[in-house]
Amino acid sequence: MKNIYIFLFFFTVSIFCRAQYNWTNGQLVLENGEILEGQIKIPMVSKNLIAFNGKEKVSYRPNRKSKKVKYGAEQVKMVIFKNSDSETAYFEYIPILENKKGLFQVITSGKATLYARSVSVTSASGPAGGFQIYSFNNFNEFYVIREGEELASPMITARLSRSFKKRAMEFFSDCPKVVLKLENRIYKKEDIKSVVDEFNQCQ
Repeated sequence: MKNIYIFLFFFTVSIFCRAQYNWTNGQLVLENGEILEGQIKIPMVSKNLIAFNGKEKVSYRPNRKSKKVKYGAEQVKMVIFKNSDSETAYFEYIPILENKKGLFQVITSGKATLYARSVSVTSASGPAGGFQIYSFNNFNEFYVIREGEELASPMITARLSRSFKKRAMEFFSDCPKVVLKLENRIYKKEDIKSVVDEFNQCQ
């Protein structure tokens, strides 16, 4: 019986993890201060496209029978999904290149804010993303941006590149406690949230 409950728990989480890529009830907060309530669908980015125009637009409709309207990075301040009174997810556009913004979920914030998203790739079926319960396995890309910075820095990306350890030690170099734990492999890429949380507490 216990195993059945465990299965049902993770099955439910899995459904919610995929929900934002389908029509989901939420709030669309625009830069002009307007708040639109209704059904929202955020885009799933594909790293397989050779020519990607860089415009990830959010789809919105007041209800299922309404015509959808798309909003881009310059119009959207925030997307809010609320699964319960205690479980709310915030999505924001952040600058990942000089002329490109991406839509990410806010994971933890402070003097450094951690963002995550899931992108689709042909070589592997990436995680679906999530907004009910945070899990490293719900995402395959993580970016961090400090207060006052103009561009977010990649920590983990869907495509293989620099190692997380090298990136993190460089980015968090002004916090010796974090660097030491990275050097000693106490912190691995699965601990990215803990890394950012400890950095935000670093004096």
